[in-house]
Amino acid sequence: MTINSLTKAILAAASAMALAGTAAAQCPKTGGTLTYLYHPEPTALSTVATSAVPVAIVATKIYESLLTFEGAGMTPRPGLAESWTVSDDQKTYTFKLRQSVKWHDGKPFSADDVKYSIEKVIRPFMSRGRVYFGDVEAIDTPDANTVVFRLKAPVPYFLSVFQPGETPILPKHILETIDTSAAGPIRQSSLMRQPVGTGPFKLKEWTRGSHVILERNPDYWRKGYPCLDQLVLRVLPDGAARAIAMESGEADVAPMSALPEAEIERIAKLPHIQATKEGAEALGPNMWLEVNLREKPLADVKVRQAISMALDRSRIVDVIWYGQGTPATGPIVSGNPNFYNKALKPYVYDQRAANRLLDEAGYKRGADGVRFRLSQHFLPYGETWVRLGEYIRQELGKVGIAVDTKSVDLAGWLKAIYTDWDFNLTSTFSHNYSDPTIGVQRTFISSSINKGATFTNSMGYRNARVDELFAKAARETDKTARKAQFDEIQQIMHDELPVIFLVELSYTSVWNKRVHGLITNGISMYSSWDGVWKD
Repeated sequence: MTINSLTKAILAAASAMALAGTAAAQCPKTGGTLTYLYHPEPTALSTVATSAVPVAIVATKIYESLLTFEGAGMTPRPGLAESWTVSDDQKTYTFKLRQSVKWHDGKPFSADDVKYSIEKVIRPFMSRGRVYFGDVEAIDTPDANTVVFRLKAPVPYFLSVFQPGETPILPKHILETIDTSAAGPIRQSSLMRQPVGTGPFKLKEWTRGSHVILERNPDYWRKGYPCLDQLVLRVLPDGAARAIAMESGEADVAPMSALPEAEIERIAKLPHIQATKEGAEALGPNMWLEVNLREKPLADVKVRQAISMALDRSRIVDVIWYGQGTPATGPIVSGNPNFYNKALKPYVYDQRAANRLLDEAGYKRGADGVRFRLSQHFLPYGETWVRLGEYIRQELGKVGIAVDTKSVDLAGWLKAIYTDWDFNLTSTFSHNYSDPTIGVQRTFISSSINKGATFTNSMGYRNARVDELFAKAARETDKTARKAQFDEIQQIMHDELPVIFLVELSYTSVWNKRVHGLITNGISMYSSWDGVWKD
């Protein structure tokens, strides 16, 4: 397909989508409260603060982006933009905005909100903003309902960035009252605790340590929606209590493996429960052991390779995650049909070889059998992560690495890892998303070494060749060449181990069968839930 014919196809699709977005539709049933469970409690109600899962699940019901998405393949559909066009040279995207949209405080939404959000907040301060909008030369607003992005070069994934959790559009009239010269004042502003969005739900009440209540937005632009009157997030730190709440019918939904993996299989067999791994195809969660590379011993690749060999990924999947995952081989998950490097060899579990590598690196055992000590923060997402931390401590102890485990809440963990860089090891995971430029690049490029930006390059990893390859792949329009670039990146990281890749996680979402309409696309739990309804 030529560029011109491709553009015409996109234009035709966009026009059809716009018509679909204005077509009459109605909720099968309206009213009621949906209660969902998660732990830990969100630290903020906007992904501008952090894209951590508990934040993203609630924030995407409040804030919207220009587009919505349909199906596991994430086909773009109208959102705050009712239509869009793409120029023949693929460097100009023109979005026509809806005219009846209001912010939750009654102020009108306009093109100025889009321009201000991206230029003042998203691009400079969100974890993936520089990747998404680094090639944007200018954003023009010729009128209140038109936004034009002019790019320096074609960006093959550009429409994909307008997801509600990734590029939330924020109210300019409130941002103008905040110091936007640095990330700190934005992330600590009242907007993170008292959100003002355009979405189907708005904040009613947040009682710390207990619950968040979102209520129906009566002025929502999609007439007749949302279907539900309220969403209630209950924060239950105890995994057994979450399972009982689902079993008893006290709660409606446990999204994205909110239940302990040990309970999921049992709960899923109950007659009133539905469970599925669908609805997360565009996320691709990849779990690893993040390492601080700034000083020895972790700066030594032999030490990282030894740690990798000392951990049995199959055991982690089977015993700790109860089969809810697959051993990882690198930064791109094996489920990515376009860019996974199938030539990568699985990591070998061999503690004898790990001991030899540590000896070669010069870290001999002392009289107490210890070569050196490391601190470990585990992700404060519940019991499974505690068990993983304990397993890592035990296994590394067998090769002479003494591990001191530290437990902190989510806010403390984010600060230690991404603001203070005060750690040796930490377990965490990141979403691949549908394209490696969107989901993978930001973690490993050197320009992402940015204090305070969560889920970025906290390791301090620098490799000029990796930077070069990611930059080329971000603009490469030839699919074969782009695949080769990502293949080389994966091989380098497989060998260098800027993090210790462990498990490709598999989310299971569980809900009561009285709930309908939850699974709509590849990021279903990060969608607005405006069409979700209950019997």
